Amino acid sequence: MMSHFPISFKKLPYVCIAIAVLMAGYANADGDDSEKHVFRYNFRPGDVLQWEVTAQVEQLTTQGTYRENVITVSVSTKTWNVLDVDTDGTALLEYGIRDIEMRSLSSQGKVEHKYNSKTDEKPPVEYLDMAELIGVPIAHLTINAQGEVTDRSQKAKIAATMQFGETAEENRITIPFPEHAIGVGDAWDYSREIMIPQPNGTVKKVSVRERYTLEKIQNGIATFDFKTVPITPIYDDKETDWALRTKIRNGKIQFDIQEGRSISQEYNVKKTALNLDSLVRGSATYQSRFIEKYLREQPELASRE
Repeated sequence: MMSHFPISFKKLPYVCIAIAVLMAGYANADGDDSEKHVFRYNFRPGDVLQWEVTAQVEQLTTQGTYRENVITVSVSTKTWNVLDVDTDGTALLEYGIRDIEMRSLSSQGKVEHKYNSKTDEKPPVEYLDMAELIGVPIAHLTINAQGEVTDRSQKAKIAATMQFGETAEENRITIPFPEHAIGVGDAWDYSREIMIPQPNGTVKKVSVRERYTLEKIQNGIATFDFKTVPITPIYDDKETDWALRTKIRNGKIQFDIQEGRSISQEYNVKKTALNLDSLVRGSATYQSRFIEKYLREQPELASRE
């Protein structure tokens, strides 16, 4: 992989998204579409929530006679340990990864790397950083009842190697719900910033607007559509524009209303850029797929009320 492309096949957004939501005053999940509801998040102290997260990234890079196609795939079990919940619904969560299976394949030399945390005692050098994160607390998150992440802390090494804070912002740990009630067809916007690392070691902040739409409520499941639109002009900064393209997320999120948490999230990204290098003509094509599914069975260590 050439250095001027900001995507590394060794580092995927493993830290992925999980959402818990409770509909206040909910009476009938399959009620009249004209009915409006106030959505709020709900956590119980002592619960350990788990999601199966599948992430696949493929990037094809061409420059002159150089051609490389890199594919990376990971399947992990993400956990949220609910440490505490205030009277106003604000929760303190401990994020971790219970296990992971990873593989990468590069067209340059047909070299494939594999790692399974359940069976492999010694990971390959490409996955050493990731292996150190399995089974240990990665970060603490404070999330209020409307889904806003009000505080985030992680180990310095994790912040440096995985850019957890940035990844979390890109993937939306939670949906920031509005204060007012919403019904099927209603949409609302949320503004935030995406951090783009620069070659000189600095970080460029790009403002984006996220639009969320409640598409339907069926069989107790609420389906939300989300789209991201950049606001900050990029002008002729091709590298920043490319990095931003690969970070824009559009997709679907489904919530089990009675249980009060997400049951799935999925998005697909496909972007192509030409002549990223001003001296040599070339192109890069980036495709990614992210699927998250809630695991209803909690581990034995989770306390139940």
